[in-house]
Amino acid sequence: MNYPMAFYPKTVTNFCRKYPLSLSKYNQITVGCNSASSVTKPQLPNLPIVPSVQWFGLIWLLWFGGAIALPLIAVSWGWSWIELLLLVSAYSCLMAGVYTYLLSYRGKLLSQYRQQMSEYQIKLATYQKQQIISEHPSEVKAQESSIDSKLRSQLLSDLMSNRVNPIGHSQARQGVSEEEFLRYLQCYFPTTVQGVQFKIPMSKKSYSADFTIVHSMSGIGIDVEVDEPYAGLSLKATHCWDEDSDCRRNQLFNEWGWIVVRFTERQVVQAPLSCCKFIGMVIAQVTGDRSYLELLESQPDLLPVKPWTTKEAKQMAKQRYRQSYLPKLGDNK
Repeated sequence: MNYPMAFYPKTVTNFCRKYPLSLSKYNQITVGCNSASSVTKPQLPNLPIVPSVQWFGLIWLLWFGGAIALPLIAVSWGWSWIELLLLVSAYSCLMAGVYTYLLSYRGKLLSQYRQQMSEYQIKLATYQKQQIISEHPSEVKAQESSIDSKLRSQLLSDLMSNRVNPIGHSQARQGVSEEEFLRYLQCYFPTTVQGVQFKIPMSKKSYSADFTIVHSMSGIGIDVEVDEPYAGLSLKATHCWDEDSDCRRNQLFNEWGWIVVRFTERQVVQAPLSCCKFIGMVIAQVTGDRSYLELLESQPDLLPVKPWTTKEAKQMAKQRYRQSYLPKLGDNK
């Protein structure tokens, strides 16, 4: 794989495979569908039997009644205070477990039902569209309906509601090329934020994202990284293809629901608008929103760049490769 690189979460790739996008001649986005769904009218999902709120109140009443009755019974049997405390604790843990299980079960059923309803709406809209096409083929050919794209966008937004959010801004120093690139990003992607921090689970460490971009309509998040072959001061090799640190990072961000886009530092410095065009292409491929891409369609595509190995990065550091395109190296990146 060459730069620029894009790594997609499995949830996003599965979604795009299930609801593919196609372009009509009017540049409207419509959603592809299976032949079965275009013939058979979808069935309305059955409302699941969900534990009502009264059940949770009943659990609290049972716990309260037991917390009173059990000590009385234990005292009448001559139990000690330790045995009484253990009995009440065990009963309380049992009731708390039942409450937690019912609450989780209820939330799972409601979440599944909402997902089924969203899918039902898409299938119903597709079915209705096919009925209109079969009844009025000439009129429908003249103009594609955009209702499918709206429903698809809502489904994608629901999916992205589980995306992990940053915990704040990072204290890591920014690279010398990133300040200028930030101005380009914010010009075309107003939601761009620089240097946010993500907590690594089961670790005291965290990851710092060079830039994050959130697509407002769909909720997809993009982590934009600028890779340099070595650090500016220490000359230590970085982002090497034969090491797995970036691979582990990409996988974790994908698990968090983020798309990871990587450019070389030279691409960002010498072709920032082409980098923005690539990001716009990523957004269009996932969401169908071509507005960013259309603003940058006159820009040339980025030329592919082969990633470097540790040996190649060390050789670049000896040759002061970064100085060939950077005016100065004023930080540790």
